[in-house]
Formats: sequence, C-alpha cells, structure tokens
Amino acid sequence: MDYTTLMLLISILWTIIFFFITNHGTKTSKSSSKLPPGPHPYPIIGNILELVGTNPLDAFTHLSKIYGPIITLKLGTSTTIVISSPQIAKETLHTYDIVFSSRTVPDAAKTHDHHKVSMVWMPPSSKWRTLRRACATKIFSPQQLESTKFHRKRKVQDLINYVHKCSEKGEAFDFGEVVLATVMNSISETFISMDLFHYCGSSDDVKKSKEFKELVFGIMEEVGRPNVVDFFPFFKFLDPQGVKKRMSKHFVKLIAFFDEVMEERIRLRDSDQSKEYHDVLDSFLDLLKEQCFELCRRDVLHLFLVSISL
Repeated sequence: MDYTTLMLLISILWTIIFFFITNHGTKTSKSSSKLPPGPHPYPIIGNILELVGTNPLDAFTHLSKIYGPIITLKLGTSTTIVISSPQIAKETLHTYDIVFSSRTVPDAAKTHDHHKVSMVWMPPSSKWRTLRRACATKIFSPQQLESTKFHRKRKVQDLINYVHKCSEKGEAFDFGEVVLATVMNSISETFISMDLFHYCGSSDDVKKSKEFKELVFGIMEEVGRPNVVDFFPFFKFLDPQGVKKRMSKHFVKLIAFFDEVMEERIRLRDSDQSKEYHDVLDSFLDLLKEQCFELCRRDVLHLFLVSISL
C-alpha cells in the first residue's frame, strides 16, 4: 500500500469518527433530559470503562448509590437502563411487562433469524401470543405437569441410585455433572421422551452425552459472552470475535438433531405401530395438523432449541 492510499484511508476514517462523535453528542444532548441519571458517557465507548476490571454487579451497586435505583448507561452506541431496586424491577417486569418486552436482542441470538421465531426474543405479536398460549396449555398447564410428574420422579430416583451405587463401591463422581444430567433429562423427557445426557452406561452413550453437553454449553457461552457487535453494531459484518460463526455451527447441529427427532416421530405416528407418547412433541404435532394454527414446524424446532439451551 503506497503512502497516498494510506493517507486517504486515514482521512476517510478520521472523517467518519469525527462525524460519529459530533452526531452522537447532538443526539445525546437532545434526549438526555428524558432519561434517568447516570455517569457522563465518553465519546464512542460511552460508559464501558465503568464496567471494565470489576464485577458488573459491584459496579451497578456503586453507581446506584450515586445516581439512584434507575441508571442510564451508554454502552458503545447502546443506551441501557439499569434497575437496581427490587420493587421497581417487579413493577417493570410484572405490571408493565408488555411495554418493556421488546428488549435489545444480542447479535448471537439473531443467528438463523432465531430472534424472529423465539418466544424469548420476539416482540409481542400474533405469533408471540399463539406460541405463549400453546406453551401455557401444552407445557406448563397443571394437567401437563401432573402427567409428567412420574418422569421427573424417575429421573431423581436414577440420580439417587447412581449416588448410592458409587458410594457402595467407593467411587468418586462429579456431582455437578450428575445433577446437570438429571435436570436436562427431566426436560428432554418432557419434550421428546428421550434422555440426552448419560452419566453411566455404554461408552458410546457417554461419548454422545459429552458431545451434546459441549453443544449446549457452547450456545450458552456464546449468548452470554460480551460481544463487541452488541455495543458497536457497525462491526456486525466483520464478526470480529467469531461469535456468529461459532453460534451458527452450534445451531445447525442442534436444529438438525431436533428435526431428525421430529421426523422420526412423524414416521412412527403414520405407521401401523403408532404409539402415544403424550409428550410436548406429540402435543405440538397435533397442533401443527390444525389449519387454523399459526405456528409452523420451524417455530417448534426453535422452541425445543430454547428449552434445552437458551
């Protein structure tokens, strides 16, 4: 790269930064009076330095003593409101939940347009209400919880039996791993009548369990990882930390797994050896047959993805 080209690029970059700073300052001055108090943001980075090098919870506690229970923070280009009062948080999340439900979606959750079909991230809409109503009646209803109580008790009993067996043999085991497997299997049994985690059994089962655990934990880590794109969206096309790339690989594998499970269940339901599982998958397959049902197969797949990993 010759000297002239380099100077031209530097000039363009400096012009963009200068425009961003001046434009940002104008917008901030116009809207700051409508926002709760908070520390004065620096140009471009905002209040990110307030959270660097310390536990965010400790930083929020310190800031709440200065600015009160409702604080405005500028994290890059994102304006964030932090509530540190339990009473105000309850009022916000319970009384005015619809008003505040359209929250900012992390870039990682936008992988494969997941945020457009996930009840966790999508804004209130006709589809959101349909999905919420379906979950309330097919997953969390008293009748459904009562019908799956036996499976949950059986998983807990499996845990007790395994701990007792290891105790008798004097074998060490990772209690956290065993509890995780119990919780995840209780969920997967309710949804698809299948154990996804194995802490004992054949080496092949344990290997598959390890792979599935790495897949689920990988999604959790990417969603929870601080991502520069969430603070500076203009870096989105670069994906500087590779979050979107890794997330896409995890999503493809997990969606393919649930799609295979669903396809196998449909095949069994259409065969002569049809069996009623009375799980969430059966309930949603019945709903998908209804012409008036607004959701599609893709929506159900992403619902299962959320239930396991997000």
